[in-house]
Amino acid sequence: MLSRVAFLAALCSTLALAGTARAQDIASTVVGVWKIISIETKEVVSGKAVRPLGDVVGTFMFTRGGRFSGMVFSVNRKAPAAANATEAERVALFNSMVAYNGVYQIDGNKLILTIDNSHIQSWNGTQRPLTVEISGTRLVGKSAPLKASTTGLDVFAEVVWEKLE
Repeated sequence: MLSRVAFLAALCSTLALAGTARAQDIASTVVGVWKIISIETKEVVSGKAVRPLGDVVGTFMFTRGGRFSGMVFSVNRKAPAAANATEAERVALFNSMVAYNGVYQIDGNKLILTIDNSHIQSWNGTQRPLTVEISGTRLVGKSAPLKASTTGLDVFAEVVWEKLE
């Protein structure tokens, strides 16, 4: 009986240390500059997948001190016809980008982004937790269900990054 208890205690300790090591691996690996590869949403009810910005470009930076900053742009953005954009052109440019910064923390396999400043003011002070997986130079973050800003439907979001440095 004692050997079973000792075995279970050792197993629990090993699993706890493995979880801590995994969190430390994610915490140390996430630091750097990441290129956005894709952003996709999937409707919770139908499973329909959409890339709300189409093909994208942009980067996210994560510091050792726990700060992050990210900007994402649709590759199909149209430049204004003149040096000063019209109101319609400004709206189109705004709707083809995402930009925010703040602090992040790692909790197990969760990357929790707390937004300080965003291109959408109502995001300020909110959290964006992502379940993350790292494979080589790829980082994949998946959200819990959230309301799509374009349709109002419940969706899961998936972001794929590739490490630049």
